[in-house]
Amino acid sequence: MQHSKVCLVFSSILFIFLIAVMVPSASMAQNAKNHFIVTQVTDQTNNDGWKNHLIAYGIRNIVNSELYDTGRYLPIEDHPEITNQIDQLIAADWGKSSAALIADEVSKSVADCLVHVTVRDFKVKRARSIGLFSAAKTTIRISVDIELISTDGTDDTDGTVHKVSGTGKGITRSLGILFQIREDKVHFNETSVGQATQKAIHDAIAKL
Repeated sequence: MQHSKVCLVFSSILFIFLIAVMVPSASMAQNAKNHFIVTQVTDQTNNDGWKNHLIAYGIRNIVNSELYDTGRYLPIEDHPEITNQIDQLIAADWGKSSAALIADEVSKSVADCLVHVTVRDFKVKRARSIGLFSAAKTTIRISVDIELISTDGTDDTDGTVHKVSGTGKGITRSLGILFQIREDKVHFNETSVGQATQKAIHDAIAKL
C-alpha cells in the first residue's frame, strides 16, 4: 500500500515536471516565429487593369497567407491602430506615392520584419489556333519581387534584406483578362490573371 502511494506521488511529480517543460517550449516555439507586416505593395506594370488599390490589398492577403503557411512567420494582428494605418498607406503606395517610408517607420516597433512586394512584370501573349474549331488563347505571365527586411534591432541583422522573386502563368480562352472585383474584394481564383498572381507569390515565398 505504501509502495503504491509512493508511486502515485512520483507519477504526479513527473507529470507536473513534464507540463512545466512542455508549456514554455511551446511558448518559445511560438515566439521563435518572425512577426511581420506587409508595409509596401507596389505596381510596376503600367497597366490600367492594375490601378485599383483593392488589388494591392488582395496581394497583401495572399502574401500573409503564404508566409504563415511556411510555419516560420506570423502576421501582426494585435495592433489594429497600426494595421489600419498601413492599409491606408498601402493604398497610397499602390498609386506610386512615397508612403512606403512612412509605413516602415510606423511598423518597426511591433514587427520583426517588414515585407515589401512589387509586381514587376505583367505580360500578355495571344495566339489563335488554325482549323475548324480555331480559338484564341491568351497566356498571362506575372513576375513579383518580395523583400523581407529585418527589424530585430541587433547590430548583425537589423536592416538585412532577403529578396526572392517568383513567376506565375495563367492561360485563358476568354476575351477578358482583368481582375474580378465584387463587393470591394478581388476574387483572384476567378481569373487567369488572379491565378497567375497567386502562383507568382507562392513561387517566390517557396524560395525563402
